[in-house]
Amino acid sequence: MPRSSGKTAPRPGVDGRKPSTPQPPQQNMLQRMSDPKTRALSQVPLFSQLSAGELEFIASRCDEVDVHAGRQLTTQGKPGDSFYLLLDGETNVEVDGKPRRTMKTGDFFGEISMLDRGLATATVTTTKDSQLLVMSHAQFRDAIKANDSLLVKVLAAMGERLRADLAAAHEHD
Repeated sequence: MPRSSGKTAPRPGVDGRKPSTPQPPQQNMLQRMSDPKTRALSQVPLFSQLSAGELEFIASRCDEVDVHAGRQLTTQGKPGDSFYLLLDGETNVEVDGKPRRTMKTGDFFGEISMLDRGLATATVTTTKDSQLLVMSHAQFRDAIKANDSLLVKVLAAMGERLRADLAAAHEHD
């Protein structure tokens, strides 16, 4: 029969101790990530279904690029093949020559071109000196060849984003 020491374990909220508050899994994962590229990618809805290890794997395949203000990153109707994540800076987005939106730190674009190497759907130009995380079609292809479950997760997240974009477009019609 186990013997008791006669002492009771302190209980959260009793004995003057604060109860511990469990943190959401996503927050715990963010705290464990030390690489700034991995943390930035974890905030991108496109990669929302990836584990910390998968995010680190994707981050290791991306390039960090510094560009000056006024640089055109994509041109509508021209072939594209890269995904861009704005780590710092600002860009303008134009469709058919009309300003559509301003992108800031944390925003991303080019994910469709990264997948299909098709024509860019917008012209994106930096308005400030900017730092970008860039992943080309070839880099993405190599990543999914090494870990095919990435593709399924990324496509599911893309489907969610496309549905939201289509719904927003119909609201403006």
